[in-house]
Amino acid sequence: MKTKKLVLTITVVLFSIVSCREEELTLQDPNVIIPETFFQNSGELQSAVNGAYSFLQSQGMFGRIAFFLFDNLSQENLGTDALQGGLKAFMDYTFDPSLGEFFTYWQAAYRGVASCNFVLESAEAGLIQNVPQDEINARLGEVRFLRALYYFWLTNLWGGIPLTTATNTESGGVPKATQDEVYNLIFEDLTFAVANLPEVGSTPNGRATRGAAQALKGKAHLFRGEWAQAKAELDAISGYTIVGVAPRDNGNIAGEFNSESIFEVNYSQEIGGNQWNATGNGVRETTFRGIEYSPLNFANIVVRPTLLDEFEDDDPRFDAYFYSNGSVFGGQTFPPGSELPIDGPVAFGDPDPDGNLPLIFTIASPAWRKYQNLDTRTTDGFEYSGINFRVLRYADVLLMRAEAENELGNLAAAVALLNEVRDRVGMPNYGTAEMDSRGFPVGSQQEVFDAIVHERAVELAGEQHRILDLKRWGLAAQVLEGFQTGKHEFLPIPQREIDGNPDLTNADQNPGY
Repeated sequence: MKTKKLVLTITVVLFSIVSCREEELTLQDPNVIIPETFFQNSGELQSAVNGAYSFLQSQGMFGRIAFFLFDNLSQENLGTDALQGGLKAFMDYTFDPSLGEFFTYWQAAYRGVASCNFVLESAEAGLIQNVPQDEINARLGEVRFLRALYYFWLTNLWGGIPLTTATNTESGGVPKATQDEVYNLIFEDLTFAVANLPEVGSTPNGRATRGAAQALKGKAHLFRGEWAQAKAELDAISGYTIVGVAPRDNGNIAGEFNSESIFEVNYSQEIGGNQWNATGNGVRETTFRGIEYSPLNFANIVVRPTLLDEFEDDDPRFDAYFYSNGSVFGGQTFPPGSELPIDGPVAFGDPDPDGNLPLIFTIASPAWRKYQNLDTRTTDGFEYSGINFRVLRYADVLLMRAEAENELGNLAAAVALLNEVRDRVGMPNYGTAEMDSRGFPVGSQQEVFDAIVHERAVELAGEQHRILDLKRWGLAAQVLEGFQTGKHEFLPIPQREIDGNPDLTNADQNPGY
């Protein structure tokens, strides 16, 4: 007999709410949230909305699995001997429906969806009391943005998926919907979110804004090949700029919520706790990203040479995103002859004016600097990382606008947008003799497209975009080793989901698995 695994009870859905804002909850039973008596003020409504955000932080998503899943599928990473088999299967394209890491991500995303559905159902039933309607609408805008985000990732990874807008069903399961049906809900949710979310600067950092909903809606249109709709949505975004934002600040703590940032998944090392003792999809405030990718700790991966080759020799984004031989790290210098406070592949460099010696990398292959803490400390060890993940930022918007303009035949506008991104880092502009000589002419629509592919690869490296870009462009089979056309466009539906969802059978499995 199948057991219900996809559709969660209210108790499970609100686990994250209890963890986030336990002091604000009024419980009639220590194990059960009663919707009819819960939503009695603004604080309780906010607690429920906090629960919808929390699954983004879980180990199933950006706590651990998400960055490995997207980065390895895109083959931006190269695994070392330390990388565990399931994570290595992502980059080798040797996975099947039994891979546990798929289910961990899937479960986290659907728990996020269920948490959103709980808030929306409660509002529809008129259970939210003593809260002004405009505040209710803004909170509903947040959860509808979040539900759209969860479904956007799910459908672009798996294609047709179970689609639920309820926290419970009569059968205890949810059938597989088409990708068109999933996108219809995504656009419906984002239309509401755009109309009801506050502008950037008028809500606390970390909460969804109108710009975030516009950016995701424009991205969804872009992924559907709806170029005019994508252009209209992306052109309407305001309040953000890349001017004055250093590339390094899009991957460190110092640059969180800068003027380019549109939506981030929040972490805090100060309140993060010990990741190892947490359940796979429980609430957490730190991520494994630092320790897993650190060349001085687990060193599970290095940067794949094919990604490094994308960077032009004088591109400052290379040093902003990667550590290589000669990179200074640690945020401090050490007197000559002092004992190094770390164990790792490092060497002393030249003295500074005071006679001290900086700590300098001597490593065999470049390693990630983006989302690492080694600028400010000499280990990414068991302290874990509190660096926020940048899910949406304005450089991505500019590059998406360039793509839409190019597809609409507006080549000059597309090139101008590309050059905005390059101007930020002082790189030669497209359309100049210098860029022509580097192999990037932009005299035709195809050449502009090639420039967009290049610019997205180097600007957004390590930010979980590339695999979805390569698939939607039809380039994955050309670029990725082991990628099989007709099979790897979508991941296998986790076997645990098929076994546990009464409305799914093996006939619903994606082709090739």
